[in-house]
Amino acid sequence: MTFTGAIGGVSAADQACADLATAVGLAGSYRAWLSDAAGRLPASGFTRGDAPFVMTSGVRVADHWADLTDGTINNPIVIDERGTQPDSLPVVWTGTDPSGQPAASGANCRGWTDAASDVNGQVGVFDAIGTGWTAAPPVACDQPGRIYCFQQ
Repeated sequence: MTFTGAIGGVSAADQACADLATAVGLAGSYRAWLSDAAGRLPASGFTRGDAPFVMTSGVRVADHWADLTDGTINNPIVIDERGTQPDSLPVVWTGTDPSGQPAASGANCRGWTDAASDVNGQVGVFDAIGTGWTAAPPVACDQPGRIYCFQQ
């Protein structure tokens, strides 16, 4: 599913993740890898631990929280909730740096509520394994993008 930068905020993105998981029969609680200026961010809202982060295909993204947030991931996140590779759209809304903190650019489409072409949002690129998976150059908020969803 794609969104403009007007996702509706981090809570709405979390709900979108839950809805996407439910629609395909995935159990558990899900959160969006998305940060805003109000302090809603993966570094404080995600479960940290030693459990691996694995795509629905079974391919491991990171061995544990510290591995996920060390600047690189083991494999690019190229599988969606259905276990299929999305179309070629490479942009993923994040607003988040590799450590799970808000992006230094501060670009978050005004709290993920604005789809204006003159406002920017921090993105990642879904086929990257370096810092670009979450911290690529910002793009205009009127562009379509995906969100990363992580089971908690």
